[in-house]
Amino acid sequence: MKKGLSQAKVQRMRNLVSGNHTAKSKVSSGYTKKSIEHIEGDVWEERGKKWTIKNGIKRTVNKLDFARKVNRVPLKCPKCTNKLNHPAHKAMFKRWGMCLTCVTKWEQKMQADGTYDAWHSEFDKENFDAYIENVTVEYNEWVEARGAKSFVTEAGQVEEWSGGESSDKLKQEFAKVITDVKEKRNAKVD
Repeated sequence: MKKGLSQAKVQRMRNLVSGNHTAKSKVSSGYTKKSIEHIEGDVWEERGKKWTIKNGIKRTVNKLDFARKVNRVPLKCPKCTNKLNHPAHKAMFKRWGMCLTCVTKWEQKMQADGTYDAWHSEFDKENFDAYIENVTVEYNEWVEARGAKSFVTEAGQVEEWSGGESSDKLKQEFAKVITDVKEKRNAKVD
């Protein structure tokens, strides 16, 4: 019976005594995992998920991260450092990026400069144009979707619908209504 130490154990002891603690005493082979080093701010995909490193922490990238960032309200106004604990302050911050007090001062300053009316009419015009564009897109989508001849009711029954106005005629009538609304709007503004 041989009770001696194996060569690998002797080599390991020599490494420990000499202070070389990380040296290997055996060579092994087999599967080695690929290791990719990522740094702060990298975005990569692994097993169908997007990952990133923020503040030294590995975390997933969500679809709603942007929405969370947009709707996040800080504790204090970035302009005047007042607390944003009132719902009116929070609403103004989401809209303008500052508290209600700062928005009021900003509007008063514009009124004193005489630029408020021009700014307000331009803001109203842009808002109206965006609304008309959204309504037009939504209406056109509805016209395209109504081409289906059968619909499923809430009760689960399939109903066959046919007839009615053509899609081209509906689009023409809608375009006429939109131009009438724009003309009335321009007449009010002028």
